[in-house]
Amino acid sequence: MAIKISLVTPTFNRAEILPATLDSIAQQRGHYDLQYVVMDGGSTDGTQEIIKARRDIVTDYISAPDDGMYDAIVKGFARCDGDVFGWNSDDTLFPWTLSLVSRLFEEIPTAQWISTLTQAAIDAAGDIMYLRKVPGYSQQAFFDGVYFGFGGAGDSHATEFIQQESTFFRRALWEKVGPAALASQSLAGDFALWTAFMAEAPPLGVDAPLARLHTPAYMPKNNPPKIRQALGVSPSVSFMFCRREI
Repeated sequence: MAIKISLVTPTFNRAEILPATLDSIAQQRGHYDLQYVVMDGGSTDGTQEIIKARRDIVTDYISAPDDGMYDAIVKGFARCDGDVFGWNSDDTLFPWTLSLVSRLFEEIPTAQWISTLTQAAIDAAGDIMYLRKVPGYSQQAFFDGVYFGFGGAGDSHATEFIQQESTFFRRALWEKVGPAALASQSLAGDFALWTAFMAEAPPLGVDAPLARLHTPAYMPKNNPPKIRQALGVSPSVSFMFCRREI
């Protein structure tokens, strides 16, 4: 029997984009066991109707005000009982993702979390904008600021990032360090979470692409407030911030 994957989708007034996310779940193939939870922040644009119409794939959902995306994710994971966790908001999974993730965690018991080495992004029409290769993941490189992304914080060596929608982790790792780390930030919660995870173990890099980033708008180079908040997460990155006075 496959390990159980718990996937949470936080959403709020995203009726235009949510169907593509749900379709990517419905189009999964292969062998996997999925618990799929949708956390709606009280949408008024028809999102609730879209969710109700997809109860064939949505295991559980709630529609109520929350304190933002990270609060919704923490609350969503609290409703989950899977062996492996992940979340996906506006983005889409490739059809092989869940079966591959399930197999990797089954066959490599030492892997605490995984992320793709082939990062994909799509435009509004759903067409691939790019496939970007990451050479690998390293604890030392992470705390040196390499994974701050696209020259983040003015550092030309900060060329990599960990793609959130392509990252999955064991429930035990989440319960150990996850909730406090994710909830500690309003914009850079994923970076705070990777920092907490990385202090425990580096992620396993997966050659296959696992998800398609819906838009580049959330990347650090295009989101200065997120950059500034992330700078305070890691001691080494905080030092980089002070040194350059950004």
